[in-house]
Amino acid sequence: MTTLPTTVRDDALALSTDLAQAGVVFNDATRLLDGGLWKTPADSHNQAAYLGMYTTDIHSVLDDVNAALANPNGVTVSGNAYALSAADTAVLSQVQGQLEVLLNEAPQSVGNSRSATTAQELLHTTQMSILNEINGDPTLAAALNANPYPSSTGANNVGFQSLPSGSDNAAALAAATAPGATLAQIGAVFNAAADLAVGGLNHSNLSEFNSDMKAIAAGLTNLINNPTALSAIESAAGETGAAAALTTVHLDTVLNQINLQISDFDKEYASNPNVAARATNDNLLDIIDIIQNDPALNVAAGGNGAPASTGGFAEFPAYLNGPDGPNAHGGTILQYQDNQAQTNFWAQFIAEANVINNQLNNVAAGNNTTPGEIQSLITEIQNYEKFGASFDRSQGGIFDARFGNELRGGTLLADTNNAIHGLEGIAHGDTGAALAADQAQIQAAGMGFVADANDVSGNNIPIGGGTFVGTSTTVAGATSPTGLAQGTIPVTGAASGSTGFPVASSGGQAGGDHGGAHGLLSDLTALFQGGQNGFSALIGGNPVQGGGAHGSDVTTSLASAADSGLGNPSPVVEHAAFAQLWHHA
Repeated sequence: MTTLPTTVRDDALALSTDLAQAGVVFNDATRLLDGGLWKTPADSHNQAAYLGMYTTDIHSVLDDVNAALANPNGVTVSGNAYALSAADTAVLSQVQGQLEVLLNEAPQSVGNSRSATTAQELLHTTQMSILNEINGDPTLAAALNANPYPSSTGANNVGFQSLPSGSDNAAALAAATAPGATLAQIGAVFNAAADLAVGGLNHSNLSEFNSDMKAIAAGLTNLINNPTALSAIESAAGETGAAAALTTVHLDTVLNQINLQISDFDKEYASNPNVAARATNDNLLDIIDIIQNDPALNVAAGGNGAPASTGGFAEFPAYLNGPDGPNAHGGTILQYQDNQAQTNFWAQFIAEANVINNQLNNVAAGNNTTPGEIQSLITEIQNYEKFGASFDRSQGGIFDARFGNELRGGTLLADTNNAIHGLEGIAHGDTGAALAADQAQIQAAGMGFVADANDVSGNNIPIGGGTFVGTSTTVAGATSPTGLAQGTIPVTGAASGSTGFPVASSGGQAGGDHGGAHGLLSDLTALFQGGQNGFSALIGGNPVQGGGAHGSDVTTSLASAADSGLGNPSPVVEHAAFAQLWHHA
């Protein structure tokens, strides 16, 4: 009888002679390795350093392999009896020794010393060897592959999931950077770079990795600046209006995050390898999930429209969950426990995102479009972007490693640039198709602001406990229970990133990570409990409430709403669009 392995961390780590279950834990360890292990700062803010979690995983897998070899007649794969052949026994015996190597080398791999570099290289080659040997055993691989299980990334995994297939040889780099390069060709180089980062980045492989990142950046820049190619990707998915504009925002976001990797995280391996490892892990896995969860980009990268471990920007093996899902209590990756300043920040970040989104929808509907009004909104958006980026920098450390790719170089910047571009077109008097494109662009940017605020705040716990409320347009209402945060909106003047309250402002030495799917769809569900006009509007601080909608409406096309009046799209339509903005790490 087939029994899918558990992905709940506490249960998955329990002793088992099921090889699929051992493989689920090994998958978690592989994901932790991408970018390298880190151990300082010490566990804090509800975060655990990756070194300890990795060695716990490998100990568990070793215990399972030992138990299987000790009791060959009791071995199962996904609950099905599996008789070890002589070949299987030989493979598992070899893996047994390799797991010991991983346990010996992992504590030595943190940092950028010569010995750490050697340990990182051994981690990489040994982790890959285990995957190759198990997947190279035809009988065992067939048994594992016959029993896929749903993972926290949205893709189906199997035990001892292979890494994505890619290449960064001269031909692959040339193809990715050539005019007319496809997203699949660019994604093949990304796969190679992400695979290379397993175990850590150091002076022996960072040059290759950085060259890959630069090739990816060049390819994405060419694609984004090629209207014909970009339109073909969006048209192939049936996207028009704001839906197509949102896909462009996603590509802009990925390019921003690649550039942040080049300009910041790669360089940080020399000065602070712990933070660099954490930042790279979050950044690479986030990029993958942005592409994989936008159906148009997924197909353009070589997929079938749903998250999978195939094609370019392919999904990595997944993390283990908590009992309540990804990023929940008891999982590999947990929500970040905020102090007062961080609670204030996220509450204001949420409230201002909702205000800006409503203002952008108002302009898209043809209201408040005088040059002065539009310039005022542009200034507000610019201040909002500065507010997010400067607060993230003020926290530094692992807080920045976890949230920097959203707050100071990723989707916040992409949303800001797209909003300003569309607003400037409207202010300059665009008409016809150009005006429609401007309106679609600012609607997509507005959705991006709200999705980003929900995504990142959903990975945080307010001071004292509770949750953040992604629909709020006030700071007080942005937490549940209400009133945990202090402050007002909108952001005015040159935002400094300071909440303005005499509380501890440094989260810089705390740990952190995005995990699982961030529960973004569940976090956003409440946002769309309204009718066709039910998404509350807050223009000039005056809320307008609407009626009710039903969950069955979530399949409504964003494109149809964008094409039928360019007013506020229905809440359920925006819900469908937000689904494309899932981030994982």
